[in-house]
Amino acid sequence: MSNLLERAEALVPLFRDNARAAESARRPSEHVIQAIKESGLFALMVPKAYGGHEADLDTFFDVVLTLSRADASMGWLTGFLIEHNLWMLNYSDQVCSTVFGDDNYALAPATLNVGAGTAQAVNGGYRLSGQWQWGTGILHSRWVLAGGIAMVEQTPTPTFFLLPIEEVELVDTWFMSGMCATGSWDFKVDDVFIPQDRALPFQSILDATSGISERFGGPLYRTPLMPVLGFAAGLPILGAAQSALSNFAEQMRVKLESKTLRSGMPQPDVSKILGEVSLKVETAELLMRSVLQDVMSKRSEANSEERTHWLSQIAYAVHTCKEASIQIADVTGASGGHLDNPVQRAVRDIAVASNHVVFSKDSQYTAVGRNLLGQ
Repeated sequence: MSNLLERAEALVPLFRDNARAAESARRPSEHVIQAIKESGLFALMVPKAYGGHEADLDTFFDVVLTLSRADASMGWLTGFLIEHNLWMLNYSDQVCSTVFGDDNYALAPATLNVGAGTAQAVNGGYRLSGQWQWGTGILHSRWVLAGGIAMVEQTPTPTFFLLPIEEVELVDTWFMSGMCATGSWDFKVDDVFIPQDRALPFQSILDATSGISERFGGPLYRTPLMPVLGFAAGLPILGAAQSALSNFAEQMRVKLESKTLRSGMPQPDVSKILGEVSLKVETAELLMRSVLQDVMSKRSEANSEERTHWLSQIAYAVHTCKEASIQIADVTGASGGHLDNPVQRAVRDIAVASNHVVFSKDSQYTAVGRNLLGQ
């Protein structure tokens, strides 16, 4: 949907101009969040039945990448808040109607660390307690998706619970070296009742087997969750790497015009490094787009090995971007250490974001190796 991409492109100057202030504040700027709401992008994945755009994964890909080139933190936050609507659509129509209310989207963080919460079954639902990290978007959300372990027929079952923001306590733990503007605070829940219809086994959300594909006709709703999550976390890293490359190249062009450094020493030739970094970043994007095409072609028909390979390829692209950013950081000189240098911010953002659990080399690369060994 070119219209949605045009809306994302219109936000780029705002994202870029507010990146440093949001980083210093450790949270998104209020007027930037308002501008995203007015753009309609939060409803990108919401079905037309709820007034959304019902756009597919390729539109999501280009929108998040466009925003992330301007500011990885805000690209990350926007992408995840868009994607979390897909999570919520797994709940019943009655629950979705309550969650969306008079809007065509809902804002909610979602936490993968299901071990952080425990749920006790009671009459009509569960009582949930726990404290969760990585609450991306929680400062502007009305709902929360919290993972916890629930006992289902005597079996510990990872379950996602949907609860209103009024029932959680926000905890400011967001003192980070990168991705500062996301404001991804912790949140705490203490013995809160969750009705049965607002609790779903996580596996049914992961596999799109909750009934979502039967209720909504778009191909997006037949897509397994993990590659969507991989793109939501990986595209801001790719965008940050592209930003670091373009900003560093521009800074070097300015220096080359003067022929010498301020110290009077000749300007070193960084063309080889720039070329190598450019090829790495280009390769990372090509790999991600290849995964995108494969996901859109196979959807829920993909077998477990193919699904595992998708996430491993995205992880490889992410770590390629990280390597490229480190190479850039090594040749920026002392000026690259200034906090207001967008190259420096991109490098720190990549260093933090690439540590997301879905990009673990131990798990992702090992999974590929075991498939090759027939294990």
